[in-house]
Amino acid sequence: MVLCMGNLYAQNVNHAVRANMIVSDGSGDEGSNVLKTKMLNSAFPVTIQLKGTRLCITSKYVQLLPVYNERGVFYGMFRLNKGTNWIGGLPKGVYYINNRKVSIP
Repeated sequence: MVLCMGNLYAQNVNHAVRANMIVSDGSGDEGSNVLKTKMLNSAFPVTIQLKGTRLCITSKYVQLLPVYNERGVFYGMFRLNKGTNWIGGLPKGVYYINNRKVSIP
């Protein structure tokens, strides 16, 4: 039996970003629980540039941008405005943004 939590939606203006999440295989054994998630992407394409320790992200639309850490665990959701956006203050490490690996020195 597979326990499904349903759908996760990140609402954005008139568009939605969606991913299905499977939480447990239902076997009852705590060690055998399986956590499978699908990384969310932004609704529209963005360009990502690393400038020092800050990210310069350009978007043609207002939208949400999910960021995941090195292990694929959700780190945060950033709201992008139309044009150039700066994300600073991320701790050193590796992040996944729109399925792209980004290293913060």
